[in-house]
Amino acid sequence: MLDFSQLLDKLRNKDEAGFVILYQETKYAVYSVIYAIVKNRHTTEDLMQETYMKVLANLHHYDGRVKFLTWMVTIAKNLAIDYYRRESKVMVVDSQDQAFLLPSHDDHTETKLESEQYLKILTAEEREIVLLKVVSELKHHEIAKIVNKPLGTVMWMYNKAIKKMQKMGEEG
Repeated sequence: MLDFSQLLDKLRNKDEAGFVILYQETKYAVYSVIYAIVKNRHTTEDLMQETYMKVLANLHHYDGRVKFLTWMVTIAKNLAIDYYRRESKVMVVDSQDQAFLLPSHDDHTETKLESEQYLKILTAEEREIVLLKVVSELKHHEIAKIVNKPLGTVMWMYNKAIKKMQKMGEEG
């Protein structure tokens, strides 16, 4: 895992290479948390850009009490929630989104549609937790901080979501 303390120094000094490293190391986590809320690839990309701009503009507010990635993903989540509330309508998932979210070597439409169906059966909270765990490879305690739920609840929700998807797979 990346040492964010050195990276923060680079970012505070407006080091462009530092930003590239930040983006490469955090893009999946940021994308996953936003996408789980807005469920639209283009909107997610716009909100990602806004997230990175806000992170850079507010670096002086980061105090180190939580992990930097947790702080950053919380900003992304709040921006997505604000957007969702402003729009206050049901978002439609673009079938092209799944390929970007979970890229695979066999890029078959059938596989993408099947993956999309698995995500659709989950609640928004379950989907967010699964995406943060599977795509972003975060630990349960990190996810708990991001979604502001107790660790036990996050673990329970993750297991419940996995069982839902497994049951769907067995029935299908």
